Parts: sequence; structure tokens; C-alpha cells
Amino acid sequence: MFAAAALIMVWCVIGHDLWVLGRSANTDLDQLGDWSVRADLRPRLLVLAFGLFLTFFVWRLVRLLQRAEHQAAARIALQRLIVDHASEAMMVTDRAQRILSINAAFTAITGYEPEDVLGKTPTRLSADHHGLSVHRNIWDFVAENACWEGEIWDRRKDGTIYPKQMRITAICEDGIQISHYVAVFSDISESKAQAQRLEYLAHHDPLTNLPNRLALDAHLQMVINSAVPGIDRMALLIIDLDNFKTVNDSLGHQSGDRLLGELARRMGGQIAGNQRLFRLGGDEFVIFIEQLPSEEAVIELSNRLIRVIGEPSEIDGHSLHMTPSIGISLYPEDGRDALALIRNADTAMYYAKASGRANYKFFAEPMNVAATKRLHLESELWRALADNQLVLHYQPQIDLLSGKVVGVEALVRWRHPTRGLIGPAEFIPVAEECGLILPLGHWVLLTACRQVKGWLDQGIDMGEMAVNISAHQFRQAEFAQSVRAILAETGLPASRLELEITESTIMHGVDEAIETMTELRGMGLRLAIDDFGTGYSSLAYLRRFPLDRLKIDRSFLADVDTDSDAASLLTSIVLLGRSLGLQLVAEGVENVAQAEFLRTLECERVQGFHFYQPVSAEEVVGYGGFGLFAALPA
Repeated sequence: MFAAAALIMVWCVIGHDLWVLGRSANTDLDQLGDWSVRADLRPRLLVLAFGLFLTFFVWRLVRLLQRAEHQAAARIALQRLIVDHASEAMMVTDRAQRILSINAAFTAITGYEPEDVLGKTPTRLSADHHGLSVHRNIWDFVAENACWEGEIWDRRKDGTIYPKQMRITAICEDGIQISHYVAVFSDISESKAQAQRLEYLAHHDPLTNLPNRLALDAHLQMVINSAVPGIDRMALLIIDLDNFKTVNDSLGHQSGDRLLGELARRMGGQIAGNQRLFRLGGDEFVIFIEQLPSEEAVIELSNRLIRVIGEPSEIDGHSLHMTPSIGISLYPEDGRDALALIRNADTAMYYAKASGRANYKFFAEPMNVAATKRLHLESELWRALADNQLVLHYQPQIDLLSGKVVGVEALVRWRHPTRGLIGPAEFIPVAEECGLILPLGHWVLLTACRQVKGWLDQGIDMGEMAVNISAHQFRQAEFAQSVRAILAETGLPASRLELEITESTIMHGVDEAIETMTELRGMGLRLAIDDFGTGYSSLAYLRRFPLDRLKIDRSFLADVDTDSDAASLLTSIVLLGRSLGLQLVAEGVENVAQAEFLRTLECERVQGFHFYQPVSAEEVVGYGGFGLFAALPA
């Protein structure tokens, strides 16, 4: 810029001199009249004009070059600004891998300032986590392929080790020889920590922090794949808490969760070094023993678990007592893969429950046969309900004073296409376990109400219809509404319906049971306690329940004609029911002596094989209004 200005000034001085010379020459010519001198000035003026034009052109060219240089510098500054503000660290090295430049992110991630690293090689700043051979392999790969990308560990200036994701690219200025290397990397510590947290959550139960089913499957596969059958022995225990659902139903899921946490802590305290505790879900846990010294060790552990789980737990002001049912399978005897071990231990656990709970069972092959049979029965039972294979039979209830049929009890039967008529004792427990009891119970109640209404429409009076209600049905929040809907659908007067509920059903969640029973009684139907005397109800609670009848369990009638203690117990039950203002129904009356004894106690109603067996709707109508009691002595 200054050079152009100086050049213009020079031309201006030259031009001024020519102008002065021209004026002097003109004056002389005017005086002398010599036009030859004036003609000599013209080339000089042309040179002056050309010089001025050339100077202006040079000045414009310089301005353009200066503008291009300024724009290039601005671009370089912008690129440098972008590099310095990039979240990824950048490092440029020469061909000898000496660091030439770093950005601000490099300093932020590693802690190294430019003066710490410029002129040094990256390997001198790296961690010993991988070893120098790994770094040499990386640079050799870059030299051969012009780039490399992957995850490595490095060391910060403060000495901490961290993982980073890095990409190295080779730069060739002439297109042939490598002149520089550019490394771009980012700290992935947080992303790896987040991945580890997600991995932990995926493999652990959030309530108890125990490994879950996914972790169990992975652990079993790893251990079993490395085991040698015949040399290595292992054991798998499935622990299921008995009647845990009652806690959730009565106290709520929060109390149930606290109880699970407490019991998980207790079980964890019984685990040795070669044992691991898992939570399958719900109230099921698994203990896997990797190195089993003997079956006695499993028995000892099972007994300890039963003891610590059985200790009272103080939860939300309630003292809760739980018991476990434990199923045990052994490797390799009961299975050589994870699926077989879990399946067989689960089967053994169900046998432990069926054997009275609060105990353990080792798997035995006959259990598999029974389990397969039960699974087949479950499948057939679903089909039975869909294909209308279920039927109702009715057993009359007799008034002992008049001998008349005053009611009938509806009892479900399964008319199997190949096995014939199957009683409820065989399939009702299966229905309760597989969840079929709710639709089955609804069908029984609806069918029974339709039958009574049909009899009434035909002018046939069979008295009240008694229907057994399962615990699962009764504890449904909408149970009372479903009964109301059935009565409305069938048009049956509520006074013709009696619902029979077991003691254990109403004693779990007493307040809720009273509320439901009060609503049912408000409809006008009758309520009876079924199998009275086999549960654990107290007089204080019985007085609170809106009941009409107590149904004495058949077990109390078995020896009343030969055992004075049995007779005294039955007498006490009858007197108890009468003191509560309730009518009494004795079921399971099978001989004359039992019937006569009940008559002396003035028990109002009886039913049993001594009078009538359960029969179809058509047959029960044929019994008319009188029973076998007419043959009894007065």
C-alpha cells in the first residue's frame, strides 16, 4: 500500500517537472516561434500518461492481492477457531510423529498444555494399559491404510486412566509421501459408565439389587459350558415364598416389596463363596451352587433358608411370618443345561408346595411325568371351557325336621371326551394355578342362576341355589358388581341365591371382605361359610361378618357315632353357630348314625350321599320334595 503511494508520488514529481518544462518551452516558442521544440514534448507526455496508468494498474493488483491475503488469513483464523472450539480433541503430528499442534479440547480432556506436548511423540504421553506394541501396531496400520479408528485407553496428565474413541488419518501433501498425521479423539468415560449402568440394570433386580433371570441364564450357560459331567457337580435351588400374594392383597405392594427386600437380605446372609443368589421375579428366588461337595450341603442350606425366612418380619407395624417351598435339581443328574435344571427345580418346588409347604424337595423323574400330565390337563381344561365340556350337577340339601329338599348345591363336573366324567378335585386346583378359575367360576355362577330361573319359570321350586365361590373370585374388586350383573341378566330373585365362601378366603383382608359381603347381602342374597372349622377364624371376626349360615365340614362327622371326642367337638360347633344366630348345614352325611346324631343336635340342614348324590338338573328335579329322611326313626 505504501509502495504504491510512493510510486504515485514519484510519477507526480516527474509529471510536475515535465509540466514546468512544458510551460517554459511554450513561453520560449511564443517568443521565438519555433514549433519543433513543442513537438519534442509530446512523447514525454505520452510516457507520463502510460506511467500513470501502469501505476494505477499495479496499485489495483496490490489491493487485490492484499484482499486475497486477508481473506485467506480470515479463513485460517476461522478454521483455527473452529478447531479450538471443537468438542473432540485434535492433534497434528509430522511424519516422524512429533506433535506439531493441539487444540483446546485436547488440553481439556488430557490436561496437557501445548508446551507439555509440542515436539514429543504421542506414545510418550499414553498409558501403559495396552503396551507399546499396541501403539506400534496402530501406527503401522495407519502407515499402510492411511487411517485407523478404534477405542483405546490413555492417561491424563494427573495420572488417571480413561477410555477414548480415536480416529487417525494420514495426510499426503504431494499425494504420494505421508507428511502429517491428524488424530481426532473424544473421552468416552461417561458413555461407557452409562452403558455399564444400563448393563447393570438389565441384569439386576431394582428392588433387591440381586442378579435377575437374564443374569442367571448367562451365568448358568458360562458355568455349565466349562463343566465336565461326572466330575463337576452343581445344584440349583428355586425358592418360592408361600402365600406371598396374601401380603400384597392385604397390606399392599409397598409392604410386599419391603418384605421381599428383607427376606432377600436374609437369604444373602446364608450364601457361601461358591454360591450365588438370584431373583427370578415376584416371590421366586434361585440359589446356584457351582461346586457341590455333597447333597448334605444342599439339605443344610435348605434348612437354614427355611429357618431364616420363617423368622418374623416387622413390616409397617405388622409381624409377618413367611415360609418357603424349595425345589432342588442337581447337575448332571437332573439336567445338563440351564433350561433343564430350572425346569426340574421348578417342578420339585411345586411338589414341595403340594407336600405341605415350608419344606424342600429334590427333583425325581416321576415328577416330570406328573408335571407333563398337569400341563396337558391345563391345556385340555382351557379347551373344555371353550367347547362347553363343563356341566353342573346338583346335590340336594335336606331339612332334617321335614325331610324336604329345601335347596341344592351346584357342583361342577368335566365331561371329558375320552376320560368321561371328571370330578372337581382333579381340575379345580389346576384352574386356580393357571388363572382359569375366574372364567370358570363366572360360568358356574351364571349357569346355576339360569338353571334356578328356568325351574321357577316351569313352576319347579327347588329352594335356594348354593354356589361355591373361589378365593380368586371373591377377592376381585368387581366381584359384587359381577354378581349383580348375573342376577340382572338371568332375572333370578337374589333371595334364591346363596354364595358359599371358605374361612381362609374372608380372613385374608377382613375389612375388604366385610365390605364385599355387606354389598352382597344388600342385594338380598344369602352368605354361608363353607368348610367351617377347618380354618382359623375367631369369634370376634365371625360376629363382624354378615353371614346367614355355617356349613360344617365333613371331617367333623366322620367318627361321631364311635368317638365321644368327635361327638363333643361337633356338638360345640353346632352350639357355636347357634350362639351366633346362624343356621347350620352339615355336609358329607354318609350314614344313618350321622344323620340321627345331627337330628338330636337340631342341625337345620344336611346333605350327603346318605340322602342324594350330585346328579344332573333333570335328575334332581325327579327327586321331588322328600328325601330318605322319611325312613329314619322318629
